[in-house]
Amino acid sequence: MRRILSAVVVLVLAASVEPFTPPLAPPVTTQGDHIIELNNDPSLSHPPLSRRDVITNTLALSTLSLMLGMSPAAAAVDPYATASINDNLFQSSDLPRDYIRSYLQYRLPLQTSFDYLQFRLRPLLESPETWPQVSQSFKSESARAGQSSGGTYFDRNLVNPMRIIGLAAPPDFSDPLRDLERQFDGQIVALGKEISGRGGDSPVEVKRADVEKVQKLYKESTSTLAKWVATLSSSLPVAELVPPNPTSYPRSESKWNVQEKAKRACQNRGGPTLAQGWGALMVTGTVKNPCGDANDVVFFYQ
Repeated sequence: MRRILSAVVVLVLAASVEPFTPPLAPPVTTQGDHIIELNNDPSLSHPPLSRRDVITNTLALSTLSLMLGMSPAAAAVDPYATASINDNLFQSSDLPRDYIRSYLQYRLPLQTSFDYLQFRLRPLLESPETWPQVSQSFKSESARAGQSSGGTYFDRNLVNPMRIIGLAAPPDFSDPLRDLERQFDGQIVALGKEISGRGGDSPVEVKRADVEKVQKLYKESTSTLAKWVATLSSSLPVAELVPPNPTSYPRSESKWNVQEKAKRACQNRGGPTLAQGWGALMVTGTVKNPCGDANDVVFFYQ
């Protein structure tokens, strides 16, 4: 029942604006354990609203939610309502179009990578015995057509998106964003060198000081990410990204696991483009959804 009510709220919001299709950035394909392909899902892009429309729709959302027996807070956390309001704020802002386009293109892989740092990298760095399980993320891979743009996991999914966003940012924010991006890049490279060829079954001795250094580098790198996100968010009409945090992280690990499993299934079938060829088999019930059951909107707006 609540799903139906939420859908009514979103339909009211959508009905109050003129249809418009914003330009979509080209898809970005990556290779690694976690992010496979950025899906330019139209559900993450919405018609632009004027500031008056945003205020009007917000009031309408509150009024309608009360009429339907929902609290305004409950309606506000509906991911589709949040996506519609936020993306309309981005599209109607006075910020450079390239900047908005770059952010909208990379926000999903950035947030997924933040989840990776929080849910997988952080616990596996705590003991040298598990360092080999994440060492692959620090190794550079050759570019492969349709599969990978090359570099390490962190190059593809964090450093490069951060660099592109920083280059497109307004002058007052470009230099701080670029400085923090370079700082993070240096820290993550140093972290990779520290665990490379060590831990697990490696005969190389790992001392307590080495473990402490790894922990220190991880904390420094995530602290730099938090500063980068804070700087980015201060330049945008609404803050969305949640950086990794050792003490408080509101996002769901179970949802991240579901998202990762679906993305890997999609990659195994050649990505969204080739996976469409599996659609005929889905009609007969031979296979399930070729790209898994991931929902980018629900995953991003937790």
